[in-house]
Amino acid sequence: MSRQPVAAIVGMGDAYASRADRKDPMQLAVEATNHALRDAGIRKEQIDAVFTGRSPWADKRSQWSNIFISHMHMPVTLDTELTMHGSGLTASVAMATQMIAAGRADYVLCLQSDATELFVDAVAMGAEADADPQFEIPYGPIIPALYGIAAQRYFHEFGITEADLAEVAIANQRWGVRHPHAAKARFGEVDRETVLASPYVATPLRRWMCSTWGGGTGGALVVTSVEKARGVPGAIHVMGYGSASTHEYLTDRMNMRSCRYASLGQFPNLTTTATAEAARQAYAASDLTPADIDMLQISVNFAHMGPIVMEDLGFAPKGRGIDVYREGRTGIDGDLPTDTNGGWLSFGQPGISCNMDSYVEAIRQLRGQALGGVPRKRPKTVLVQGAGGMLAAGAVTILANPA
Repeated sequence: MSRQPVAAIVGMGDAYASRADRKDPMQLAVEATNHALRDAGIRKEQIDAVFTGRSPWADKRSQWSNIFISHMHMPVTLDTELTMHGSGLTASVAMATQMIAAGRADYVLCLQSDATELFVDAVAMGAEADADPQFEIPYGPIIPALYGIAAQRYFHEFGITEADLAEVAIANQRWGVRHPHAAKARFGEVDRETVLASPYVATPLRRWMCSTWGGGTGGALVVTSVEKARGVPGAIHVMGYGSASTHEYLTDRMNMRSCRYASLGQFPNLTTTATAEAARQAYAASDLTPADIDMLQISVNFAHMGPIVMEDLGFAPKGRGIDVYREGRTGIDGDLPTDTNGGWLSFGQPGISCNMDSYVEAIRQLRGQALGGVPRKRPKTVLVQGAGGMLAAGAVTILANPA
């Protein structure tokens, strides 16, 4: 790691809810923030700016970031929602870092919470937030159906099969059963036969190949300069980051014939995502390569996204990302532990907070404070990747433990 870190995370807080212990998104956000402030050893009055992702599914009020600072009695220089779908939340650490580097802030709070299934009829929502109102919604797609289109194309181009995708579900569930808050932990480990016997949700995606909503989560990060982080126990360095957004709706993506990012390949295509460009930026900013990464926390909401993201991040050639799972590299005994809380597939997606859940797990693993499974070797570097929309946006952050 030759390049100097650009910022540091000095405070982290997390919060959880379930049907037996209901908390709304504001309660979760406040709890996580208070934990993060105590962890950082600062007062709320020292926070200069607040970044959140888009408003939670379970609390659709607009200007949610402003509602939060009002609730906290915490006036700041700037508060805003970063809304590159879910990946805006992953990019919030990058925005915090830039504000700190510009000398416009000493401490920035990045946070997100949600508890979709506890307050919203998630089944009734369909795909209204992520589907084109003119060309897609009239056909009544659900979110898995739109992702299923990309999965079918991936199958067609590279010969991937449902049996291959079962490997992703199996790998994530092996991590998930070890985490006390994973939505699917209660089902135990699964095998290929179980995955392939589960009913279709949207061909070729079966139930075990799809994430579930999960309960409720909140996470908060306090970001500051490397100088202010010196001597702070548990400080985690931000080594580099990148982000890209390419379109809005899936039909928009299929109609694209060119793209400014050479890293996304020839268009039209549905099998390379904005994460490829986000990763290129993050590696360039940090002087790191895939070979320097010890662990991944990635956005696998449907099983085919596991190998696709692996390819976009540079851990396999295009079409061969499934090999990373087949070879056991993502497991406890593997050289590239991935989604160590079970990931979106098994930990679940409580809502828009799922990208923050990845940050929380990364920092816990880097600090040696995991709530669930731990790999055979504690990581020094973790890459956090967040996605949003229908293959629409991607963000990547590389974190490192300086200790």
